Amino acid sequence: MKDSSKKILTILAATVALVIALTLLPQAIGAWFLNSATARIVRAAALPQDSPERASLLNQADAELRQAQSFSQLPRLALARARYLLAINAAPRAVNAFVESGVVLSTDAVAQFDWANAAWQSNQTQVAFEHWRAAGAQVYFTQQMHRAAIAHLWNDAENYARIAVGIDPSNADAHFFLGDALSHKSIDDAEAMNEIDRAAGLTRDPEFLSTVLSRKGEILAAQGKLTLALDIFQQARQVAPMDARPRTDYALNLVKLDPTRYTESMDLLQHVVGDSPWYTAAYIGLADLFEARGDVRAAEQWYKSGLAKNPNDGGLLFALGKFYARQHRADEAKTTLTQALKKETHWDDLQAIAHALAETQ
Repeated sequence: MKDSSKKILTILAATVALVIALTLLPQAIGAWFLNSATARIVRAAALPQDSPERASLLNQADAELRQAQSFSQLPRLALARARYLLAINAAPRAVNAFVESGVVLSTDAVAQFDWANAAWQSNQTQVAFEHWRAAGAQVYFTQQMHRAAIAHLWNDAENYARIAVGIDPSNADAHFFLGDALSHKSIDDAEAMNEIDRAAGLTRDPEFLSTVLSRKGEILAAQGKLTLALDIFQQARQVAPMDARPRTDYALNLVKLDPTRYTESMDLLQHVVGDSPWYTAAYIGLADLFEARGDVRAAEQWYKSGLAKNPNDGGLLFALGKFYARQHRADEAKTTLTQALKKETHWDDLQAIAHALAETQ
């Protein structure tokens, strides 16, 4: 009797174990396929769009997602499918898949970011901004905006700044960089000035306001509106009296508007290099003023004084190389422009330096 009971219990235990195994095994297999597919999608997303390896990884990921679906309906399967669709540039379908994944996204910042990307590519801008806010993406886009602007990649800077403005319309920094990027692409862009004015109205930081006003004045000066530009530079100087940028801008444009005020401009630029030796535009301005008056030796000395303080500045080296070329000192021009090409980090200036160097050959 006891042996019979033991047999029954053994059979029951084995049956329970089998039921559990049959229940859990498909989920485990499905999870394995899902994890493998997700890893392939992540690797593929880091590769160029036309990469054969990217296409291969995505094809394998698609097959594994189908295998995962055949074993179980895991909660994150819809999310993985959405990321796959985004990776193959099927953004509208990806948006629908993100919607289906629903509650899975509530605590997943990366998923919120991807959903926003899909919405942005589908021209659902407000939906994109909503999910980027949920992802806490403002810092990311602000950093990317700054990096692009520093490199003078104006299209990228514009795109990142537009997103940063959409996420937080009260962000003065984003409005300024959007206006700055637009103005570098086209000096007559009306939207650029509107964005810069928005930045000026939003900021409470005097140093940043000085930068905003200086850029506004530079745009006006480039449009030939020198009197208006000088008024703006003066406003910037009042806000931040020791800021090198508006003082230099004022000096350079004052002499353009009224050549008889040459001495005033010269004195102001010399004050700038005295208290802000890092501001290379002032050295270039002084060199230009002396060269315009025929004092070539003094002009060269100002370039060299600037480089003594800023030896790795590509802009100063470029200006000096062009100066040598104007003076028909070809060997010195080639040497200096070659140095400038090695030191410069701005994409557009690199192109200009390469062109100038080619002309000296």
